[in-house]
Amino acid sequence: MTEIELKFLLDAAGEKALRASPALKALSDGPGRRRKLRSIYFDTPARDLRAAGFALRLRKVGRGWVQTVKAGSHASGAGLFSMREAETPAPGGRLDLDLVPDAALREAVRSVLGDAPLNPVFETLIDRTERALVTAQGEVELAIDIGEVVAGEARVAFREAELELKSGAPAAIYEIARALFEAVPARFSEMSKAGRGHALSAGLPALPAEAPRRATKPRLDPEDTTEAAAATILRECLAQVDANAALCLASDDPGGPHQLRVGLRRARSALSLFGAALDGPQAQALGAAARDLAAVAGDLRDLDVLATEILAPAAARAPADAEGHAALAEEVARRRGEAREALRAALAGAEARRLLIDLSAFIELRGWLRPADHAQTRQLARPAGATAAAALSKRWKKVRKTARELESLDIEARHELRKSLKKLRYGVDFFGPMWPEETVAPYAKALRKLQNVFGSLNDAAMAEARLEGPGAPCADDPAAQRAVGRLLGRLEMQAEADWSKALVRWQALEALKPFWK
Repeated sequence: MTEIELKFLLDAAGEKALRASPALKALSDGPGRRRKLRSIYFDTPARDLRAAGFALRLRKVGRGWVQTVKAGSHASGAGLFSMREAETPAPGGRLDLDLVPDAALREAVRSVLGDAPLNPVFETLIDRTERALVTAQGEVELAIDIGEVVAGEARVAFREAELELKSGAPAAIYEIARALFEAVPARFSEMSKAGRGHALSAGLPALPAEAPRRATKPRLDPEDTTEAAAATILRECLAQVDANAALCLASDDPGGPHQLRVGLRRARSALSLFGAALDGPQAQALGAAARDLAAVAGDLRDLDVLATEILAPAAARAPADAEGHAALAEEVARRRGEAREALRAALAGAEARRLLIDLSAFIELRGWLRPADHAQTRQLARPAGATAAAALSKRWKKVRKTARELESLDIEARHELRKSLKKLRYGVDFFGPMWPEETVAPYAKALRKLQNVFGSLNDAAMAEARLEGPGAPCADDPAAQRAVGRLLGRLEMQAEADWSKALVRWQALEALKPFWK
């Protein structure tokens, strides 16, 4: 049988809110059931089963034991787990591969094992509460698991909620996820329990670290379909957004809002990068919701930069303006706190949680499909390498057009060029892994150097808007305004000095042969 699950990590507050959820009571088909589960996972000393995508366990349920083999994986990120599963009673709690009822699965495991011995690697101890939930689209089992993973002397506690499809369409999982988790603090789980155990046994984190999650390179093959590549890229974007949303709720780390905004921008860029292949009402709604949330994250990010990267260094360089800078720092700190609370309120609200669940559903349920649109079908089936080359060429053409007469660009044109370069950079980051690293790296490096020219330009524009625009801080404080005037003058001079390098760096980029051609 195939097991289809969506998993969420919970904290204590999330667990409490889930158990008390009115939606849970409304969807439940009968009372919940509580069970104690002990599962022992086995593998070879070289972890051959893990490497081949198999999990083999013995689980004690009540007084008896059950042997289970799982095969398959889910794409990294915030997607559905889809596993082929075969289980059977295990008399005496002993492994016996002859008992695996799925002959093909049994022989596949034997082929991986060969003559290698099997040993216990780790175990999980779980207090599970199960409920059957029913919607018009199907039946889903909710399991709330409170437990720990144990590998030798290492132990890690966790709280997790699983939605497993029992009958009907996978859309039932997302229908229930929306009902339950729009009002419950939770984040997607990227690892199975077997994944956590193997990580712990290898000395790696079994739970996500509370640290900003940067973008990672997607694993793409140019011979994959465009649809498969789009799903892989969007899953990675969603994982970045989801992780940093959780960090923003739990921590004041300024990297959280920064990487959250980056992840949301990357998701929007990915949706547009594939053009008509993904476009439609769902993609447009997701893009709009991502834009709105990015604006809230961006407000805090701008204030973080203003406080730590602009005002603080300026105060150290200008002791004569100490009084003015102190007033500015105090007021910006106050506004920064308000922006942080506004972002947390947005992330805890139904709209942000719906965005995350809807984006996952869009990916896993192929929400872009227009069954009667044969042109779209051809686009989705096109080799990813060909789609990538066309998309990068389109973005490169836009950059070249915007960069004409670079030396004479006004502020607005420079801003448009910066946005075009950022979109090209995202495309290179997404699609670059389909080409040899030695051909991508020089192009990516030259593109990055050109983008850096715009850093001081953007900082100067942001600082001017924040410090002199409507509602500027300390507008009635003469000392603060003197400090602002000197600060903005220095920033403008630095921006123009950096802009003087733009032509050289543009020529360096333009001289390179695009790696996708």
